[in-house]
Amino acid sequence: MPADRTPTELAELIRADTSIDLTAVQQHLAPVIDGTAVSAPDRVKTIRAPSIELDDVTVTISAWYTDPSYLGTLDRTAGTRLIQLAINARPNDPWINGGPPPPVELPHREQIAWARVVLGGLADYAYRILTDMGMLRDRPGFFIVLVDRNGMPRLAPSDFAWRLVSGARRAYPEKLVPEDPDLLRYLRQNGDLINVDRVAHPQASPPAVWAQEFVSHLTATIADELGRLGNSPWFTFEEIRLIGDNQVIVRYTWHLAEGDKKYGFDIDLPGVRANSLEAFDDPRAITAARSVGATPFNQPVFREPEVIDGVSWVKFGAAG
Repeated sequence: MPADRTPTELAELIRADTSIDLTAVQQHLAPVIDGTAVSAPDRVKTIRAPSIELDDVTVTISAWYTDPSYLGTLDRTAGTRLIQLAINARPNDPWINGGPPPPVELPHREQIAWARVVLGGLADYAYRILTDMGMLRDRPGFFIVLVDRNGMPRLAPSDFAWRLVSGARRAYPEKLVPEDPDLLRYLRQNGDLINVDRVAHPQASPPAVWAQEFVSHLTATIADELGRLGNSPWFTFEEIRLIGDNQVIVRYTWHLAEGDKKYGFDIDLPGVRANSLEAFDDPRAITAARSVGATPFNQPVFREPEVIDGVSWVKFGAAG
């Protein structure tokens, strides 16, 4: 076989070889590719075929798909699945002491060719994962591609856990060069990973809407807490005010036996929203508002609040 064959040319040779039957693997992946999969299977489908570049060598292709939600920042409205392929090769030698012969290195171009045949058009979005384990011994070629619930491929997020998915101490992705010229042009201009800052959370409202939701839930939380106190005159709330889309001011008086204490909350909405997402993976306004709204009723002790005209001001969010 000429050494200058490209993966695309080798893929055509595989497709043209009637002795190679990849039906079992393709049927195994069909539910996730055509959008009918409702869950990830707990099994791996494996097929074997002769190498097209190495004499007397058998190629083994294993395929499966899993839920990748714990591997990086993904749009959780998309129902993303992770398709994985492992491709290795062994000589057709007799087994020794009950074990197979040691693996041999399958040329990278042939690995990519097999991945292209199995994945079809999805291969344009696939990555080959390179690890430190391959430096010491021949290891299977490992490929992944992300697919949404409709079978549409997606690029990986920039925080994707390549090391975790590969099981290696060190791992990094190598993007397969796409055959689609438009995708190739996009990758050259934008890179082959999606910046996680551009991945929208499915429960995230636009800032202006979120601000209104926050004030509404904050007011409702305070009213609910006051209702629980009945006729006990512990608190008087003088002000709940939204300033633009980024700030809320709350002023109240805590009536204590030793005298009244006046407090003010200066709430930075973008900061509160970001903190809620980081701490609880929940950017909903109702979650953040309930947390802030319940604060006065939990007998809080604020560290070194700024006192202005007798009011102790407490900051919430990134501006604090």
